[in-house]
Parts: sequence; C-alpha cells; structure tokens
Amino acid sequence: MNLSRSVQFVTKTSKHCNLRCRYCYEYAELGNKGAIELAQIEAMFRNIASHYQKLDFPVNIEFVWHGGEPLLQHPDFYWRAFDLQHQIFNLPTDCVTNAVQTNLTLLDRNRLQLLSEGFDSVGVSIDLFGGLRVYETGKESQDRVLENMDRLKAAGIDFGCITVLTKLNIDRIADIYDFYRSLGLSARILPLFKGAFDNQHHGFEIDAYDILAVYKQIVDLWIEDEEFVFIAPIWNAIQQVVHHYTPGAKNIFYDKREWESIYTVNIDGEVYSYADSYNLDRSHGNLFTTPLTQIIDSENHERAIADAERRIEQTCNDCIYFGSCSGYPMAEGSREYYPVDERGILQCIVDRGILEYIDYRFREKGIIDPTTNLINLDRFKLDRATNSPLTYA
Repeated sequence: MNLSRSVQFVTKTSKHCNLRCRYCYEYAELGNKGAIELAQIEAMFRNIASHYQKLDFPVNIEFVWHGGEPLLQHPDFYWRAFDLQHQIFNLPTDCVTNAVQTNLTLLDRNRLQLLSEGFDSVGVSIDLFGGLRVYETGKESQDRVLENMDRLKAAGIDFGCITVLTKLNIDRIADIYDFYRSLGLSARILPLFKGAFDNQHHGFEIDAYDILAVYKQIVDLWIEDEEFVFIAPIWNAIQQVVHHYTPGAKNIFYDKREWESIYTVNIDGEVYSYADSYNLDRSHGNLFTTPLTQIIDSENHERAIADAERRIEQTCNDCIYFGSCSGYPMAEGSREYYPVDERGILQCIVDRGILEYIDYRFREKGIIDPTTNLINLDRFKLDRATNSPLTYA
C-alpha cells in the first residue's frame, strides 16, 4: 500500500485589500483590484492535475487561497472554482481541499455560508495588540474582527488564527496565549516577514533573538498549563524533541528534490518555492500556461533545489536534532528570517534555539528522564493533544 503525500499551493487570488496593515509584504499592491480569472484557475487546475494523476500513490492537494484579502472576491468566484476542481480532479486517488486566510473584516450572509460550506479550513489574521492592522483611514480593524470571530463560533465554523510578532506586541505574549487558550483556538505565532520596501518595519522590527525569547516564554506557558493549547511553531518543535528521544524513531529529512511540499502561485501564475516567493528571477514557470511536470523539471527549480540542499548541508549537519527536525526551516529559509555569519551561512538561531530550550525544560520538569534519555509519557500532555486546524502564512 502506497503512503500518500501532501502538497500546498498558496494561491494569490488578488493583491487587493481593504486594510493597510503597516507590516504587510504586499503593501505596494494592496490597491490593485486585478484578480485571477476563472479561465486561469481552470488552466492551473489542469496543469496541476496532469502531474499528480500520473503518480502511483495518492496525493493530498490543498489550495490555500490568499491575498490581499481573498474574501473581497465575490463568493460565487470560489463556488465556481470549487466546481472546476470537482470536474478536473476526478480520480479516486485525488484528495483536494481548500483553505482561506482572511482578515475577517467582511462577513455577510453569503461569505458566512462560503466559510461554512465551501472552505475546508479557515485562518483568521489578528494580532490582538500593537495597532498595526488598520484600514486606509488609519482606524484599527480589530473590534470588527473580534465580532466576526464570535459569528464564526456561533455558526459552528472551526478556524485558527495567525498573530504576527512585532516589537509592539512581544511584551503581551502571555495575554495572547491566554486569549487563544480561553477560546480553545489554535494559533500560529509568526515573526515579521520581509517588508515591501526598505524601513517599512522601522519602529516595530524584531530580530531572531527577540523571536527566540518570545518562543521560550510560550514554551514555559505551555509546560505549566494543565490544558493542551495548540500554538505553532511551538507544538511542532515539541513534537520534534519527543521524536528525538523516541527509541527507533525513523529519521525525517526534507528532500526537496524528491518532493516539494509548498509552492506559491502569484496572481500572474508565476510559481515559486517558498524561499524564493516573488523573486521573478527564481520563478519556476507559469501555472496558467505550463504543466506542473515541466515546471518541476525547469532550470530555475533545479537551482532552487540546489540552494536548499546547500543550506541544509551548511547549517544542519552538526545539529543533534537533524532528523527529528527535517531541515525544512533552512531549506526554505531566507536572510529575512535567519541571520548569516561572516561566511554567508544561515544561522539557525530560532529553530535550533527553541529545540534546545524545550530539551532543557523537559529535563528540568522530569519529562525527559536524565538517566535513560526517554520521554516520561506519564508527565507529558500527549494524551491531550488534538488535531487542531492549521492556519497559513
């Protein structure tokens, strides 16, 4: 029996947005109302399906509809896109799902139905503190978002959240944790992504050591909490430490040459590896015009693979957690997230640092037995872990 694999296509429906979040990496294009057309979506689906349907194992394909603000598109746009999916991905081995990442400021009856019956998962962007997610007028959007989150919960719609770390909210991380804990929500706590222009983040920028300090604080909150709270990337890192100390656990390595798990599709159809998103010189090809098989075989994709392999070799081979951590953060990492040394090699300050800290805290709490180096399951919250809905960057 062949095991299935998974792939995500983070698809930009439009750059248009009704907010002007001060850190947004799409800031320069948020006024552009251009959008992907359904004919282009159909071509994209066919070019993707033609590749995966030739494989001898099932593939879970997830489209993550992104923006801008994707819910500015009329709901009918997505219903028609889903109809095209059903027509094109029609083999028994196909498993296609749809997620959306929204600022949740627009929620009429039709969009509520779309989130309930159309999308398989919903991510909501909300920072809770800092005041950076604003309308064009400068008015904060958060009160509206909180009201609409209540409407999602009342309608029984599962969703997760993304909070972006900045200098303006890192001192409120305990309050952010408590907010998600009290509502039983999963969340991703993510650092700032690269800006749309120089000095965009002036006054609220953070560095790798700020990020690591915040993540350590979340680990402390998580360990002392009697409840299970899904906070990424902390829960992911905890699982990696558990894997590291599990006897006989099979090593896991990210092999981009064998299988790439995330692609970014820009509004013009250009396809990128996650590490190279929007760098036109590194586009692998165009999914509106070119089959995915040809894109994967392209010269630029080969360059991206070689770059990823080099970053893993340079940074990961001396890490004791390599094999429990797959190396993905370095493979798809960039200088925007990770500082470099004098040789130009990425330094894994955050990911390695948080694994080391979890290891230290688990030993301190007796979760890792200091004599046997085994996880003491009686003292670990694995029994409370759930498959919480994931959200997307």
